[in-house]
Amino acid sequence: MKKIIIIGAGGHGQVVADALMLINGAEPVAFLDENPAIIGEKILGIPVPGGNTHLSKIKHDGVVIALGNNKLRKRIFEELTAAGEILFTVIHPSAIISPSVKIGAGSMILAGAVINTGAEIKENTIINTNSTIEHHNIIGPHSHVAPGATLGGEAVVGEESMVGIGATVLPRVTIGNMSMLGAGSTATGNIADGITAAGIPAKRLKFQSK
Repeated sequence: MKKIIIIGAGGHGQVVADALMLINGAEPVAFLDENPAIIGEKILGIPVPGGNTHLSKIKHDGVVIALGNNKLRKRIFEELTAAGEILFTVIHPSAIISPSVKIGAGSMILAGAVINTGAEIKENTIINTNSTIEHHNIIGPHSHVAPGATLGGEAVVGEESMVGIGATVLPRVTIGNMSMLGAGSTATGNIADGITAAGIPAKRLKFQSK
């Protein structure tokens, strides 16, 4: 039985814990969280002994970084990798994944997700509930495909990017690095790096200071 520590005891962390408890051969043994209000408590029957400094004090075989913030998740991933920690990959038993799919270390594939032939999920990525990753998609490292999002064949999502809840990416469309596609939006054409886009079709949002 592999003993797994979950970094982050918020809503997403608890969803990841639920998935881990359904995986044969895995056992979540602790949440690590910096929130003083929950330190010393138990969540889903799993203790919260403290923040990340407790990692070395707990016997474990792997770590999952269950944080929705892509930038923070990337930073912690790089720190843990440099320290020699094993980043555990979580795959919910109800996910449907082609045998040809490649999944990077530390990624989280949650309930009802579908990942089809030839897709590649890079490291430390969240493929959230009921999302669809079609054939030959490439999902970049430290990115997040939110619940109910649908990506057509040969779509690409860049590093540290976000595809919002219920959003659609048409076939062969690329979402650039550190970009965001808003909830319910449809990307009919490529979105450049560092862009927030929304609407149908998705267009770059213009932010104005008051």
